[in-house]
Amino acid sequence: MGAVRVLDRELINRIAAGEVIERPASVVKELLENALDAGAASISVEVEGSGLDLLRVADDGSGMTPAELETAILRHATSKISTTEDLFSIRTLGFRGEALPSILSVSRSKLATRDAGSPAGWQIALEAGEIRQRGKKGMPRGTVVEVADLFFNTPARRKFLKTPATEGRHIVDVVSRYSLAYPAVRFSLSLGGRTILNLGQGALLEDRVREIWGRDAAQGLTALSEERGPVLLRGVLAPPGVTRPNRSGIFTYVNGRSVTDGTLRAAVMEGYSGMLMKGRCPLAVLFIDMDPREVDVNVHPAKAEVRFRNPSALFGAVAGAIRRALGPPPVYEGSGVPESPGEPVVQAREPGAPYPLTGISPALPRRTSLVAGLQPGLIQEGLFPRAPRISYGDKTVVGVFHSTYILLEDDASLYILDQHAAHERVTYERLRKASKGERGPVQDLLTPLVLEVSALELGAFEEIGAELSSLGIEAELFGSGALAVRSVPAFLGSSDIRAVVLDLLGAVLDGGLGRKGLRDDLTIRVACHASVRAGRKLDAAEIAALLRDLDEAGSPLTCPHGRPLFKAIGRDEIEKWIGRRP
Repeated sequence: MGAVRVLDRELINRIAAGEVIERPASVVKELLENALDAGAASISVEVEGSGLDLLRVADDGSGMTPAELETAILRHATSKISTTEDLFSIRTLGFRGEALPSILSVSRSKLATRDAGSPAGWQIALEAGEIRQRGKKGMPRGTVVEVADLFFNTPARRKFLKTPATEGRHIVDVVSRYSLAYPAVRFSLSLGGRTILNLGQGALLEDRVREIWGRDAAQGLTALSEERGPVLLRGVLAPPGVTRPNRSGIFTYVNGRSVTDGTLRAAVMEGYSGMLMKGRCPLAVLFIDMDPREVDVNVHPAKAEVRFRNPSALFGAVAGAIRRALGPPPVYEGSGVPESPGEPVVQAREPGAPYPLTGISPALPRRTSLVAGLQPGLIQEGLFPRAPRISYGDKTVVGVFHSTYILLEDDASLYILDQHAAHERVTYERLRKASKGERGPVQDLLTPLVLEVSALELGAFEEIGAELSSLGIEAELFGSGALAVRSVPAFLGSSDIRAVVLDLLGAVLDGGLGRKGLRDDLTIRVACHASVRAGRKLDAAEIAALLRDLDEAGSPLTCPHGRPLFKAIGRDEIEKWIGRRP
């Protein structure tokens, strides 16, 4: 181990940059916070090359004097705190004085500013944090920061960045979140010369939410406003029927700061408890205004997380306020579970009509001998062994349990087959072939399905649009805030296409795609939507066709998610249960 020494300033700044500046969106976040702290009424963001080539943030805030600008680029220089006590009652978005020098240390940048008392502005140009040029500049009051060649001197950081579409989407997310928190401020955002957001000044929160979410998602909003002791809760809630497959639509703020907090998101989910389908999440914008001394915002380098003094009390307050704002959950007949507009629908058919996704309707198979290749004793373990060949069509159908499980038998065992998992695997195999060029029938929609989506969802579509096309889902941008779906695979014709597309976009926003590979993850999700659901009663012809399709798909043992398609129970095991055998 070498001698202990103090690190030089350049290395210190690069370490800080690694903690604070994760990606181009991190730069935008820090500059937006500075602009808002400066009292800006209008902020514009321009992005080129996913933010690596150029990020330009301009505001009309209070600006700085030349001396203040020269000081602001120094590490731990700030106007927002001055004493230890200030650190425990933060009322501004920024306060550490680390963000700006961290940004400058990994870029080639220009900063220009003018305060109300100066006749002209002052500009400095820097490379890797070192001033290369300075001088006067004619400009209105405010500040303009141009960050070029981000991470030019830290190539390892560049390697970890995602595609331009993904990085652009993260920037849209940052601007969207702060525009919701400050509806009185005008925000504009352009990516590669294309205007993504143009949000007017002085909007009401509900109007700003509609601009961010889109009119379809923002219909029937419920206002939330409740004071619980020293805590003020406010925001807007989408109706329980408007959902997403993940929590990407839950926006939470503490004292005007956008935070990703598990306690708050869980409290929102609890507030909607009993009103949502399983696996669905609401859309909500929640603001919590509280004594700054009751929350610690200094627990994360990028200030993205907070710590509450009394998280359990806050959880109860948030959940209770949401329940009271939404009113009692509706009562549903039958299963007691609400129907979701995003749930895929299988069209009704006449008994005996062809199996809807295959067009095959053979007669039920007759009972035959054991499946070839099975090894003795392995069926009792609950799964087919990895034998050279198995056959679903050789089994005899003996019934259906709860309109969910198909019961099969042969001479040795009883098989409980999950109809949704089985159908999902069949559809998945067909989609895989389609994505490899063996494209199946495509159904053109008589009228394109137009989906109003948020800017974030548009960004998500740009990431996966080409992959969707390879699967047979043809969609394109339609104006500034919508998508037009023009065709889908034929076997998706009876599904809720709106739900399919929105769920795929939601999965992108939530980071739920890409673990197995983008195309494969998309294929799995589309297959799930296109498959018959548990609780949907299949007739004899449909069951027979499903078994035959499984064999044609290679007699798989698992669904695309890796779950087993069936459980096998040996005859010997059953006889032991009922005492026929010792």
